[in-house]
Amino acid sequence: MTEVQKKKRRKKHYLLRLIIIVAALVAAGIVMHIDYFDVNGIAVIGNEDISDDEILHLSGIETGKSIFDVHPLIAEHKIKKNLYIEDVNVDRKLPNKVEIKITERKGNAQFMMGKKYVVTDNEGQVIDISSEEAQATLVENIKVTDASKGRTIKVEDKKQLERALEFIKMTEENDLFFKRLNIEKNNVEAHVYDELVCVGKYKDFESCIQSGTLKSVLYDLYQKGTEKGTINVYKNDYCFFTP
Repeated sequence: MTEVQKKKRRKKHYLLRLIIIVAALVAAGIVMHIDYFDVNGIAVIGNEDISDDEILHLSGIETGKSIFDVHPLIAEHKIKKNLYIEDVNVDRKLPNKVEIKITERKGNAQFMMGKKYVVTDNEGQVIDISSEEAQATLVENIKVTDASKGRTIKVEDKKQLERALEFIKMTEENDLFFKRLNIEKNNVEAHVYDELVCVGKYKDFESCIQSGTLKSVLYDLYQKGTEKGTINVYKNDYCFFTP
């Protein structure tokens, strides 16, 4: 076989392979868009405060379209535009299901900036700025100098901010919630209700919270329907209630 014949044969082989590849791609495209692979169920898991409808709207995923037209990374990027969402995972479940797992970012603290409420997570990242008060602990004695969504809140005293966020995180981890919080140096004033307040030193609060002592006292007052008075937090895990 001459060199020219060999070249012609190789060209035929290449052309045949190209035809086979193109045919395979066309066939795959047709198969991928048959009704069998149309999305007929989307499960949203892990969300509490954000509605399923909001997440589905952000994702852009729709039923009736091929599951192969669902691009997880693109959908995840779209969903994360909601700052209350910390993490998201979109998973295609062949042949026709999609699962969206959500981890919400909690608005744990809020601060006043003029007449606006600035809501942040435990790291100080701004989640929302609103004229309405949120369901989060209001830190009263910290002056906000600047705030914008998606960025860390700016305040006059960073150490004071860090301590307040640390305190709120500690209460959250121990299943406690305070409506308002004021920390001046080492002194803490934490309001359970408008007229039921806990007062004491930061270290004593830390000890009483972690030991469960303060939680027990608050639960007892809750059972009695008490919403007014002062809980003094002392050393050695001791709390004393004064009506």
